[in-house]
Amino acid sequence: MGHDGKPCPNAKATSSVIFGDVNGLFPLQVGWCGCGETASDKENARWKQLVRMGYVPASFSNPQTAFSTNLFERMHLELMEGHASMKSVWEVLRRQTQPNFPELTDNRYVELMRVYRWHRDLVWIVEGGGYHEPRLRYVPGGLALFCTCCPQPGINVFDAKPGDPLWLYHIYVTMDGNFKMEQLFPKNVEADVRLRDDQGFLVGMDNYMEFLNRTKDWRSTCNAFYNQDHADVPVDHLMWRGLVSLACARHGSEVCDAVKIRSVTIIYDIMCQYKLKLHERLARGGLTEPKDIELTYFIGKFHLGGHKEDCWAAYTLDLLLGGGRQDGEVLETLWSGLNKSKSTVRAMAGAFRQEFLDDLIQDSNWKKLIGGGMFLFHIFSENSRPR
Repeated sequence: MGHDGKPCPNAKATSSVIFGDVNGLFPLQVGWCGCGETASDKENARWKQLVRMGYVPASFSNPQTAFSTNLFERMHLELMEGHASMKSVWEVLRRQTQPNFPELTDNRYVELMRVYRWHRDLVWIVEGGGYHEPRLRYVPGGLALFCTCCPQPGINVFDAKPGDPLWLYHIYVTMDGNFKMEQLFPKNVEADVRLRDDQGFLVGMDNYMEFLNRTKDWRSTCNAFYNQDHADVPVDHLMWRGLVSLACARHGSEVCDAVKIRSVTIIYDIMCQYKLKLHERLARGGLTEPKDIELTYFIGKFHLGGHKEDCWAAYTLDLLLGGGRQDGEVLETLWSGLNKSKSTVRAMAGAFRQEFLDDLIQDSNWKKLIGGGMFLFHIFSENSRPR
């Protein structure tokens, strides 16, 4: 560790460090920079030297393992796009290190998982705006990306007036459940450390467990609630049977707590039955419907075909003012992409599962954000051409 690629003239202490990069693991002797150090912070300064070189150390005192940020960026793409598991990523790295005898590679799997989570937490803070606006780190869903095309007063709409019609700032949200993203019961719950609980798309665990305790006496115990086609499948070995999500019905971006809305249409498969006792269930669960938000209820077009005729006139999107040509079923397409990682998510610990699902949803929303920007760019380019 020196200066601008040159060895430090004051380097005295040396130690062996295993460096992980996209090409494998490499044990190297490191001469630590000794400039400007005092006796009290000499060892503590080593992790800072590694960070300045683009490596994330596995420990802060006397680091012996470090991984490059390039490796973590490559890993993130393999997990998001290739839907690989952490174990398979490690096996690839191990074979790159020792192609003929991968079992001889120093085992740094635990360190890799731990430091990857720490690095992803830092990336979330930077990309989510938490570095420039620290308050976002303490707002539920504050670091999550939402749809930039949907109108949100104070976020992407700044000329909103109190007398404006509600349809001008209307957002269409569809909700659905996914019973494929299961999680097995974790082995060491007490050792589960959550790094960004309630900062992304998944609700905070403490708030969720409190809600479950309040509602345990009146929640449905029907076996068919899990899956009507597999009502006899045992689920006692599962911590969670899946997840429920909300997404922007027009553009396919999943919703977080931090979304600012005035008027919203909620689309659900069985809304004709779901909304009957919705307000009662919210009250019994300790939740209240916002007074300043106008809510309307509809059914997606695919599922509306299975309802009786009376539901068509009351819940079809074709008769919704401003509804346009939307089917309200975009979450079905989002599930198909998310489910590619179901086997990876199933065996994860609770905290890593929460962060990994946040990563998958954030990556999906990011691609929607970029894709929407390119779409608008092409529209404006076409309209600006001379006729």
